[in-house]
Amino acid sequence: MSYRWKILARIAFTLVLLLVLVYQMDLKIFVDVMTSADVSLILLATVIHFVVMGLFVIRWQIILRNFEIFTRLVPLIKITLIGFFFNLFLPTGIGGDCFRAYYLARLERRGMSTTLTTTLLERSAGMCGLVMIGTCFAILGGIEFEGVSLVYVFLFVLILYVLGNMVLFNSQIHKGISHFLQKKNFLQMQAKMELVYKGLTMLRRNKRSVAITLTVSLTMQFLAVVIVWVSAQALRIDAPFMAFLTLVPLINLSVMVPLTINGIGLREGLFYLLFSQIGVPVEAAVSLSIIYFCIHVFSGLPGGIIYSLYEKKEPLDEIFSEASFS
Repeated sequence: MSYRWKILARIAFTLVLLLVLVYQMDLKIFVDVMTSADVSLILLATVIHFVVMGLFVIRWQIILRNFEIFTRLVPLIKITLIGFFFNLFLPTGIGGDCFRAYYLARLERRGMSTTLTTTLLERSAGMCGLVMIGTCFAILGGIEFEGVSLVYVFLFVLILYVLGNMVLFNSQIHKGISHFLQKKNFLQMQAKMELVYKGLTMLRRNKRSVAITLTVSLTMQFLAVVIVWVSAQALRIDAPFMAFLTLVPLINLSVMVPLTINGIGLREGLFYLLFSQIGVPVEAAVSLSIIYFCIHVFSGLPGGIIYSLYEKKEPLDEIFSEASFS
């Protein structure tokens, strides 16, 4: 299936999910819930999200130093904001990561294979914090979905995550791939892979960087839960904070799957299905999801302004082709 048809399929699936939700809701109640929201609390949640974005930059900067990339904070903030902006309408979060990697590579005159690796590692660190918080509080909270404990879902994701990282850092697998590339005379690709692997090894051996990165990731994921909880208070949703510590990480994990455009429709459906397990009405759950998404949209808009002021803006296909083949 071509890229264009995949996008059309995701748009169609997004619309179907939204129509199903509309059918489930009483639109009058939904409008009442949305219009009665406490704007001051929504603004507070937005401020917290900007704090999370700041931690996002710090985490990336820590990882970059292990690849001997010492970008100053201000340019890194600008590049990160551009990435957040493109995440708003590209199919998955990886789209924004491609932009981050591209502009950082251009700024530092480095290969994009290296800068893209740093963005993927940064995402991996975020997922680590997400899975750790979700698993711990799923065990403590005991929330079930259709009779199945959510602990099993998180344990399954945790196993996949550990296995993936074992493959990523395994020296024997690296040697095998490197030997294969040399044998096939792909020397340039092999050289780039060596640079990436060197950075991965330096990061793994730098226990201080790993500890700080993990701490920042856990803080970010906890604040992400706080953002949803504060938004829920704005809608006067009466639900225990412990439940948010289980459900929000699961929702954030699920919307990483590129089934819809930027998780629209899928996110709202998950808010409805999961929060209904603790007695939250569909209208309130969907309203909470929409407010959460609007906070992301508002926070991403500054990146669009920064992108418009950049001296040279390359076409999307050029950026993604470099991400794929550099």
